[in-house]
Amino acid sequence: MLPGVQAVADPASYGAVGEFEPIVVTAARTAETADEALASVTVITRQDIERLQAQSVQDLLRGVPGIDIVNQGGEGKLTSLFLRGTESDHLLVLVDGVKIAGVTTGMAPFQHIPIEQVERIEIVRGPRSSLYGPEAIGGVIQIFTRKGGGGLRPSFSIGAGSYESYTASAGISGGGENGWFSASLSARDSAGFNACDGKPFPDGAGCYTIEPDDDGFRNRSGTLRGGYRFASGVEIDAHALRSDSDTKYDGSFSNREKAVLQVIGATLSYSPTENWLLSLSGGNSLEKSENFKDSSSVGHTDTERDSATLQSDFHFGNGHTLTLGADYQDDRLNSSTSYSETSRDNRGLFFQY
Repeated sequence: MLPGVQAVADPASYGAVGEFEPIVVTAARTAETADEALASVTVITRQDIERLQAQSVQDLLRGVPGIDIVNQGGEGKLTSLFLRGTESDHLLVLVDGVKIAGVTTGMAPFQHIPIEQVERIEIVRGPRSSLYGPEAIGGVIQIFTRKGGGGLRPSFSIGAGSYESYTASAGISGGGENGWFSASLSARDSAGFNACDGKPFPDGAGCYTIEPDDDGFRNRSGTLRGGYRFASGVEIDAHALRSDSDTKYDGSFSNREKAVLQVIGATLSYSPTENWLLSLSGGNSLEKSENFKDSSSVGHTDTERDSATLQSDFHFGNGHTLTLGADYQDDRLNSSTSYSETSRDNRGLFFQY
């Protein structure tokens, strides 16, 4: 991602035909229109989300070409995404440029990303490992939270549906011409349904247990984002997202999960000349998962990742761009399960012409 750049797409996204091509930053780590990108790109805007009335990120992504989704029983349940036939851990997922994925499974928790906080999504199909590292074998999905800007604008929405499902969200955004800020909160509750009619061992099938109850879901989430573009060419942007979930399911060893997803990051960019952009971005992603059997804790897994990127983009000639950069990543693990290694770090260089 080109830090500090947040493009706004018109309806020429998600398969629609419009007057302008959307600007994307994920395909090449620099801003370019979708028709200029060499990779296969799909952009989903906030207008698309509201038009489609999607109730979750996985619902929204189901209609995207090249994506297959497996969900284990409704809202909040484990969701695996397969891009162009690759494994679910062969996909890199970013939230505002910060990598998210459990360091043990390598899978992003799509089920815990609140769709109410999403401004746009960029999907890049095909291998991008030369720019993003080994996680991007199948492609990259970048999720942008709401940014704000312009005049002061409050927002509010409520909803209700089957299975005693309720949603509510509220937010405010603004910032003027050179600044932007956005703050929002959302809540989602559902009584759920009995996701598995299992049988005990040895005739077991599915969840190998008999729990004829509804498997409900509860989520509370919030985002903060703000930034400013100074006359000197310096631009700063900071963002934070937190999602707390409580999910019930059927299982012989555990039947409830409490999970936390937290993403915090910031970007500083500067243009020494008209054709040269320097940017430094860093972030922290935290995932906590604790499983219960009824009311007793049976295990936990906490993973944390620090990451940073320094990038330099040189624009010269007619349509020529040279990108040089360095990445740093540090992963840490705290779990009730014993692992031979509980930390790792990685440093890498990348360039693109």
